[in-house]
Amino acid sequence: PDAMAGPTPVSALIHAATMVTSGIYLIARSNVLFEIVRASGATIIGSLTSPDLVAYIGAATALVAGLIAFTQFDIKKVLAYSTVSQLGFMIAAVGMGAYVAGMFHLITHAFFKGLLFLAAGSVIHGMEHGHHHLARDGYHDEHDTFDPQDMRTMGALRDKMPWTFWTYLIGALALAGIVPFAGFWSKDEILAHANDHNVIVYWVLGIAAFCTAFYMGRQVKMVFFGLSRHKAADHAQESVPTMVVPLVILAVLATLGGLLNFPNISFGAAAESHAVAEAGESAGFNLALEHWLEHSITSFELSEEGVVHMPHTPTSLVWVVAGVSTVLALLAIAGSFFGLYRKRPESAGDTDPLPGVPVIGPFIWWFRILPFETLYMKTVIPAFKWLARWFAETVDWAFWHDFVHNNIIRDLFVGGAKFVANSIDAQGVDGLVNGAGSMTRRLANVLRLSQSGYARTYALGVFLGAVVLLAYFLWPVLF
Repeated sequence: PDAMAGPTPVSALIHAATMVTSGIYLIARSNVLFEIVRASGATIIGSLTSPDLVAYIGAATALVAGLIAFTQFDIKKVLAYSTVSQLGFMIAAVGMGAYVAGMFHLITHAFFKGLLFLAAGSVIHGMEHGHHHLARDGYHDEHDTFDPQDMRTMGALRDKMPWTFWTYLIGALALAGIVPFAGFWSKDEILAHANDHNVIVYWVLGIAAFCTAFYMGRQVKMVFFGLSRHKAADHAQESVPTMVVPLVILAVLATLGGLLNFPNISFGAAAESHAVAEAGESAGFNLALEHWLEHSITSFELSEEGVVHMPHTPTSLVWVVAGVSTVLALLAIAGSFFGLYRKRPESAGDTDPLPGVPVIGPFIWWFRILPFETLYMKTVIPAFKWLARWFAETVDWAFWHDFVHNNIIRDLFVGGAKFVANSIDAQGVDGLVNGAGSMTRRLANVLRLSQSGYARTYALGVFLGAVVLLAYFLWPVLF
């Protein structure tokens, strides 16, 4: 959420693709390790296994981030916390062993979350155009603190920006999990698997799904319906085709993306995957995405007895869970549209009616006031700063710089340099060169004695040489 200050297309990219893929993909590709741990029966605390812990963390993330999204008025921050919530769904899925369902939701989420962010950018662009129009006409209000991303300054934009409205509505319905949009198929597959494998995760994710539908209905109502709450909204206009065409393309994908893993559809694949055929078991559902991913993501689970079996959620259960979640999503949307936000807020200064709800209000107070103003800003941030200061002063400076660098690295380097300079260079290399010169000089001093400059010395040398030669040649004859 803190990255929302950047350009909206960048937000669309990191929230639809790059940011959300790494952790989910890593766990999905590590599925063999998770299944080995699951089959071994190894636990962390009591009966809690590490895959179960991953699932619980994902479910808690989905719910907490969904509740935080209730409190946001920034159009992009609502979507940002929604991304965190949907990441919780994916983490919970892969933690429960539903690797294909987690990857399926990751793909469909890329479609509708990219659509929502780009459509939000179109809304912001339209609001800024309206504000510039007011400035051009001479409108000035010294008390006007206009924020083009504040949903409290919007309203009634569906008539002024019809293309943006309809595409945004498709993305919101897909995120809320309304049939037949892409989010319905992927989210409900996760819920069905949770209902069959972990009831606690199922209930937490079910509440999170209700929250998702509610805050998306709240957002659509505040942005596109009701009365315009700022003069800039009165002068907003539809974005240019270069911005609208990508919205239409993503809206089509957000609508038809569920076909990637639609039950009983096979894109040229056999009725059973190769792995299932070898195991001699029927898959029940012929899921196309599962067939595509079978070489990198296992379609089996290992039991504690070491037996390989195909994870299977009954078809009837899938449709029951899907029906229940759809009804809850529709109730959440209806509650936001025709309940709390039927008439409010009517102006940017109106308070949000959500904290006044007896059941939801305490949660809104908790996530809006306590964690971020008291618990987070006054405990987490100071603790993090203290830890960072301790690492900087103690670990980095005192230990690494003063002790390791000065006493070990520096002394070792200086000692080694002195040894190389004094022993190897001065005595070895220089000694060899200087020794050769000294030997040459000494030999020259000896040979210099034979060059005295006196004729008698040279005559004596000639005589002695002749004697030596005669002795050499006459020795064999005489003896």
